[in-house]
Amino acid sequence: MFDVATTLTQLSTDEKVRLLCGKDAWHLHGIERLGIPAITLTDGPHGVRLSESQALDDSALPATVFPVEAAMAASWNPDLLEQVAAAIGEECQSMDVGILLGPGVNGKRTPLGGRNFEYFSEDPFLSGAMASAFVRGIQSRGVGACLKHFAGNEQETRRFLVNAEIDERTLQELYIEPFAKVIRENPPWTMMGAYNAVNGVHACQSADLLQRILRDQLGYDGLVMSDWVAVKDKAASHINGLDLEMPGPGERDAELHAALAEDLLSEAELDQRVTRVLTLIKQVLDTNRTVTVEWPAHHELATQLAVESMVLLKNEAGQLPLKPQQRIAVIGDFARHPRFQGGGSSHMTPHQLSTALGAIEQRAEVIFAEGYTETQVTQEQLDAAVSAATGADRVVLLTGTTDSMESEGFDRADMKLAPDHLMLISAIADANPNVTLVLHTGSAIETRQFEHQIPAMLQAWLSGEGGGEALARVLFGEANPSGKLSETFPVRLEHNPTFETFPGTKATVAYQEGLFTGYRYYDTKALPVQYPFGHGLSYSQFTLGDLTYHADARQVSFSITNQGPAEGAEVVQLYIHDEASTYRRPVHELKAFRKVRLVPGEKRTVALQLDAHAFAYYVPHLNGFAEESGRFELRLGFSSRDIRQTRWVTVESDTDVRILPTLGDTVQDWLSDSRTAPILQTELDRLNFTASHPMYGIALGFPIPQLIQFIPHMGYSENDARDVQRSLEQQWSQIQALA
Repeated sequence: MFDVATTLTQLSTDEKVRLLCGKDAWHLHGIERLGIPAITLTDGPHGVRLSESQALDDSALPATVFPVEAAMAASWNPDLLEQVAAAIGEECQSMDVGILLGPGVNGKRTPLGGRNFEYFSEDPFLSGAMASAFVRGIQSRGVGACLKHFAGNEQETRRFLVNAEIDERTLQELYIEPFAKVIRENPPWTMMGAYNAVNGVHACQSADLLQRILRDQLGYDGLVMSDWVAVKDKAASHINGLDLEMPGPGERDAELHAALAEDLLSEAELDQRVTRVLTLIKQVLDTNRTVTVEWPAHHELATQLAVESMVLLKNEAGQLPLKPQQRIAVIGDFARHPRFQGGGSSHMTPHQLSTALGAIEQRAEVIFAEGYTETQVTQEQLDAAVSAATGADRVVLLTGTTDSMESEGFDRADMKLAPDHLMLISAIADANPNVTLVLHTGSAIETRQFEHQIPAMLQAWLSGEGGGEALARVLFGEANPSGKLSETFPVRLEHNPTFETFPGTKATVAYQEGLFTGYRYYDTKALPVQYPFGHGLSYSQFTLGDLTYHADARQVSFSITNQGPAEGAEVVQLYIHDEASTYRRPVHELKAFRKVRLVPGEKRTVALQLDAHAFAYYVPHLNGFAEESGRFELRLGFSSRDIRQTRWVTVESDTDVRILPTLGDTVQDWLSDSRTAPILQTELDRLNFTASHPMYGIALGFPIPQLIQFIPHMGYSENDARDVQRSLEQQWSQIQALA
């Protein structure tokens, strides 16, 4: 294999510039005269989408289609996801793919995001934990991950043009933190810049994103590539930190040559970018190996992940599990033509595909009715579906979104199912009240239209090639549902905090909701939701106890007991509430979780390790995360709204996150800060200026200079005013020197 430093000295400037753009859509340039071959990269992230076509068509080679990222996160099982990613890595090796373009860790400001199915969660901690496991798994097989899309790419509407206006704290805590967690724990070989602009500069040419945050703050030293055709200004992109433009061929190399000639890009900076490309090529070549894929094992792994991701939203009157002796009406075209993946660049060809109809027919007597075609229900389809439901003991009705409703490239119009599907649900429930509704969607939907009619509901997501078999296992109790929602299901779209601002104007989308997205918003406002973040039922029952905090080890321990009749897994979630903080925080935030599997009657003690950010938040004037001394409540439970155990703990910090009030701040600011309050209060006491004074309430809003100006007009002398001014200025200077 080649040596990177030696190879760099052998390259001409033309060759160096050529390396900074792809060869075509799916390959990087090699250096033929030096015997260095081209390497292949291709789309993910829920499997290998390899095609020799330069277009996004149906020519992808067969590969295992795993559940989409939203479903992966709903498993809350990083260990299983690591196994899945390792299997994807094996398939990449078998196809000579060196880099998989995934996972994606963008946020979910709104359920309407067209690509939400391709991202993990509304919560940055859960997103980061799942993505970290994915990266660890795939790179353990010698295949590089590509963490994307950096950053602020939370919508499809005008994604190439829109400018996302995000304040620094919101950017860091919600939208950078998932990337940061992965980089801290399992650095990806590559990262991908986003299409959009952030705070006025396109992401792929933003020195703020690529240099200040990614390189300087996060310490990332891998390769950064552009999203496909995301580069607006070739020279500016490479000057400000981009290493690789995609796709090729490079039609703007002359722009980079001009930047070199004008000293806008130095030779040293060029060499730095080229070194990262060469290092990546070497990594891929050094870890390349011959692999024989165990396709049946990978299909079973996809099925296991689908099982663990399915969320039992409700189960009234013992509707589930089904019994083999029951006559089951299976209604819905998704039962035979599965909605198993999302639309867009991740669209794959399954190596093997199970259907819900086929899997249920293996377990019980089935009456099938098509129900609908895409979003439409004909009268004939409706009549046949009602007839099937009338003649059955139980009904399983599969519904959800279609590619025309939810896909890369556009955002959803609303949170509702298609009108004809809603009509079908109502008609079936009227015909037979024993209905289990199976939802195949990539993100949250409104269920209020049919909640009163449906006793059992299962969120099955876009569940991959094993989704049909997985559904049957859950429905018949062969597997105990253990999925938990990775995003809140609000009662209605209008309750979402971005309702008035998404998707923004023609030019700009303002993240005005700040930190308050998802459960951070709904729980802080105590707003009713249909199904809370982290929610998911089981066929068993679990209890928690013995919540303990071990301060020296930064660990939380607890006991969990399976008190139900069935073996199962429960996801225990730890949220932390800050009693008082200088900057406003959500009412609580997820900071740790563990999926625990127990047989009936089993009790186990579990420890959760808290990371460095568990009690911290981003403090803009300190340019980083900091802990603030105070009391925190540990909240342990089974969802953000189902807290079973609490414990107060005290954290002592050496960092003071408060901004020292200045001589230009208000009286209230001074009196609210323990460092300045004694100084000002002494002066007010000397004047006998108390709350009983008629001007006291008004004076609280005065800046200090205005207070001094008004002192003679409040019954005191000019000398009193000068004395107060002199005292405050002297003592404030002393405090400032110590701050």
